[in-house]
Order: sequence, then C-alpha cells, then structure tokens
Amino acid sequence: MKKMYRAAATLAFFFLFKTLPAQISFTDQTLLLPNPAGFHSGVSVGIADMNGDGMDDIIRFQQGNQLGIEYQAAAGLPFAHHDVMAFNQNVWSVAIADANNDGFCDILTGGSYDGVKVLTAQNNGASYQQAILPGAAIFIQGSNFADINNDGFIDAFACHDDGESRIWGNDGSGAFFMADGWIDMATTPPSDNSGNYGSVWTDFDNDGDPDLYIAKCRQGVDNPDDPRRINALFQNDGQNNYTEVAGEYGLKIKWQSWTADFQDIDNDGDLDCFVTNHDYNLQLLENDGTGHFTDISATAGLSGTSGTFLQGIMRDLDNDGFMDLITAEPGFIFHNNGDKTFTQMTGLIGANTGSLAAGDLNHDGFVDIYATYQAVFNNPTNVPDKLWMNNANGNHFLAVNLEGTVSNRKGVGARIELHGSWGIQIREVRAGESYGISNSLTQHFGLGAETAIEYVVVRWPSGIVDVVQNPAADQFITIAENSTCQLGGVEISAGGPPVLCPGDSLTLTAGPGFTYLWNNGQTGAAVTVTEAGNYSVIAIDSLGCAAVSNILQVALSPNETP
Repeated sequence: MKKMYRAAATLAFFFLFKTLPAQISFTDQTLLLPNPAGFHSGVSVGIADMNGDGMDDIIRFQQGNQLGIEYQAAAGLPFAHHDVMAFNQNVWSVAIADANNDGFCDILTGGSYDGVKVLTAQNNGASYQQAILPGAAIFIQGSNFADINNDGFIDAFACHDDGESRIWGNDGSGAFFMADGWIDMATTPPSDNSGNYGSVWTDFDNDGDPDLYIAKCRQGVDNPDDPRRINALFQNDGQNNYTEVAGEYGLKIKWQSWTADFQDIDNDGDLDCFVTNHDYNLQLLENDGTGHFTDISATAGLSGTSGTFLQGIMRDLDNDGFMDLITAEPGFIFHNNGDKTFTQMTGLIGANTGSLAAGDLNHDGFVDIYATYQAVFNNPTNVPDKLWMNNANGNHFLAVNLEGTVSNRKGVGARIELHGSWGIQIREVRAGESYGISNSLTQHFGLGAETAIEYVVVRWPSGIVDVVQNPAADQFITIAENSTCQLGGVEISAGGPPVLCPGDSLTLTAGPGFTYLWNNGQTGAAVTVTEAGNYSVIAIDSLGCAAVSNILQVALSPNETP
C-alpha cells in the first residue's frame, strides 16, 4: 500500500479557542529577527522553506542588495541568520523554487541591467552558486519560476521594463538556456513591448494547463490604446502554444497596472482576478467559469481605492475560508465578507508599507506578513522592516506542501482542491508573484469552524492526480506525487450537445459506482450545469483509488434565438 502523505500536527490550542469570533489582527514580532532596528530592505522579499525543515524562512536584502536568509526556529524563538552574498546594485525581483529538483530551493533574482541570476543551493542549502542567465541584460521587474514546457523542470520568466519579457528553459540539470521563442509576445499594433511589470502563471480557464498574464505600465505613455500599457493574457492550448487573448476574456485592462493575482474569492471552483493600478482604483474581476471576467470592483467595495500600489495578493488571513486582499504602498487589507464584498481594515500593518511577502512564520497555520518600508520604488529608507505575526483566532486550517516526482520537486504549477461541506476551495502553487516578490510555497486553507475535510485533491502538472481522504484539520501535510492509489480514466458524457443558451441546463454524467468530485464543487455521478465552462471530475472508488476524467467544454451558443 502506498504511503499517502506525511502529516505534522500543530499545537492543540486551536481546539480550545474554536468558538472565538474570527478577526484579523497582527503583532509586531520583529524582535525575533537579527538586527531588528537596523534592517532596511528594498522592494524584493521572499518567504520559502530554504533548509528543508518544513517551516517558512525569510529571504531578504539589506539595503536592497545584501542577500541573507533568516531561518525560522520553533515558535517564539529567534530566527537564525545566514549571509548569502552581496550584489553591486539593488535587487528588483526574486522568485524561489527548486530548479534542479534536489529538494532545496534556489533563487532567481536580478536588478537593472546587471544580469538575471540563478543562485543554486549547494551543500543542502549551506551555500549558493551564482550563474548569470544568457542573453542581453534587462531591467527586471516581476519574475517567476514556472514549468512553461511541462517537462518536469521549472523554467525562468522575467518581466522587462524596457523591452520584451524574457524566457529561459531548464535543461534538466538546473542550468538555463534562452527560450524567448516559446511565446510570441509581439503586440498589436507593434511596439517595443516594454512596460512589463507583474507576471502570473495561472490556469484561468480551468483547462488543466498554465496560462500567462502580464500587468503592464509604461511611465510617460498617456494613450490608453498604446500596447505598452495594456495588460496581456497568453492562453495555452495544451500543447504549449500561447496566443494573446486578453480582449476576448475581459482582461485587456488599459490602466497603468503593476500587479495581478488570481484566486477564487467565492469558492465556486474558478479563479478570479485582482489587479493593482497607479491611475485607477483597485480592480476585482469575477470569473464566470469559462475564463471570461467581469469587473465587480464597485459592488465589491473597492471603488475609490487609489495609490501607487506596488503589491497586490490574495490570502485567507483569518482562516474563515475566504480569500482576503492585501496591498502594499499603501498597505491595505480588505476582509472578504463571504458574499463577494470586502471591508477595508485599518491599523494592521501600516499604511506606509512599501512591499511585503506572505507565509507562515511561526508555523501555527495562520498566514503572517513580512513588510518593508522602502521609498518609491526601490530605495531603502530609515524605517526598518517589520515582521507582522498573525494573531491566531479559533478558526481551523489545513496546510499542504507538495513533493513532485514526475513534476518539478516543489509542485510549482499544481492545483490543490479542498472538498468539504463548504463545497470546494482551490489553490495554485506559484514561485514568484506580484511585483518582484515570492511567497510561501505551502498552500494554506482556512476552514472556519469546520474540522471535517472530505478530500484533498492534487492535480499535478504531469497530469497525475492524487487524492487524500479525510485528513485531520489543524495540521501540515506533505503529499508526494503519485503516492496515492490510481485508477484508469473516467469519461464525462453530456445529455445533448455541449452548448447552452441563456436559461438552459445540461446534464453531465460520469457513470455509476464511484464517489465524484467535480471541479466546480458539485458531487454525484450526474450533475446539472447552467453555465458555460470547462468541466472535469475525479472519480474515487471504495478503496480511495482515484481517476481523473477528460475535460468537457460547455460553450455558450452564439445564437440565442429560442
């Protein structure tokens, strides 16, 4: 029998306070860090497990250019400092994942025309070897590790402020080669393709492969139809062919955008989009299930929110099961009310927060924030960084780490589903997010007052699906790829042409004899759908063995005549 997963229980005090009302609050715990009053970062900061002990560590740059790692110890104990190296100028970007699949995280970083670098962990993370990636130097902005060609090794992507963004392929050893031709990023009308600020790799259309969205801004360009300031969406056809489709899907934003994040704000099984702009309010766009987006910023409570935003991410800060919104410069937190509306909370991390990264920095199951206070845009000030530790409430959680065997080691690009009485929650594993930051690779799920989890489903980049049944709440688990029992495939059939007119419905059937987990949160062998979208199902037998179905696309009819 295969070993399904490894579990590490956390302290039992969560059960003692489960009746306390949910709230978001933080305590300044900077004194746990070395040099608490004298560390001044620029814009780039990261959180990841760097020494393989299962706990998040802090990757930060003193004065913006001196790289160090602060290793987390047991809760309440000081972090241990490790000097890595210094650079000739300020770093503008960082992404963190395992480039050579040796079990230890490596670092992608760079600055303004000083070479994009990969720092590869040596001696189990005790030291790092620097390699400058090939090709002409760029002014790096946001960056990512992502398995762009789905060969089991993460590739590198870097936004370029002054020209077309860059791609490097991984040769399987953790060394990189130029691969700009993998995606045609030419604009219409033609331009120098500059203004690339924040990038995110995400499966926005639920078809099982990674797509790319780039938030674009070009200072001094006032024409909203200039492609240098129009956000771009590159859709993957499943064969690693990418086509720009932002206009078709409602994401062709023409404001001066810096970042975008994709998370499921309403737990309906698809990813919604949160965009920060410099000349317009924050934008929240809802996914209709087909990958088409509608701006709901006004009804969500975000109209009138303005600032020179550098960061914008979504995390469940109070473990109530809904994603909250977090920004920097200014530092805002908007609590998700569970009905697609948000309430701004004040006095939590400081309105002057310039940048930040998110992760669990005391291993208690709640997401913490490491904040920096640089000046526009990457100049350290005399305000020291702060470690804002989340004051845990009585809500429950599950935290999931991945260990790829066919896919890349850290599971970057995998989608994790949590099924229970609430329906479905989803997370994607990403390395490098927002504008030059990297957040924890551990995926946190808030459960609210619930303690019963029915299934955890991992959809790996390789196509393998692992299912863990009934894990206990309030723990950290590690799921290895292909570690759970696998079945053959299951086919979805439709009770008619897979086309819907407004007001119509369609029955999808997967055949009898299993437990079923549909990707929109429904259960049962047959489900009725009323919305277009890409539908798939996990079938589970009585032994817990799982099979994944084909993806069935249900489209809207272009002819609405009855």
